[in-house]
Amino acid sequence: MKSILEISGIKCDCCKYKNSNVQMKDYNKWLNKSCPLCGSNLLTQADYETVKLMVYLVDTQNSNSAANNTDEPMITATISMNGSGNVKIENLELSR
Repeated sequence: MKSILEISGIKCDCCKYKNSNVQMKDYNKWLNKSCPLCGSNLLTQADYETVKLMVYLVDTQNSNSAANNTDEPMITATISMNGSGNVKIENLELSR
């Protein structure tokens, strides 16, 4: 079953650098890489492990649930991390 969790993009926690084109499947290439603007770490090991855990939890839940019905509500949110592995959830919306 394909995950319905969509994660993409990478941004610096210390400056305004942002790359919305980075796909989650390529996050391992960004692990502990320096920001091209300020030199800060763009993706810490803690944040990377949290992303992998979120994907695992959603995929596990999806595999134990009935097939998604197009009439079921969809939850969207913006998830931010700060290098510590902690997650901040914003813009939580429920849609059909």
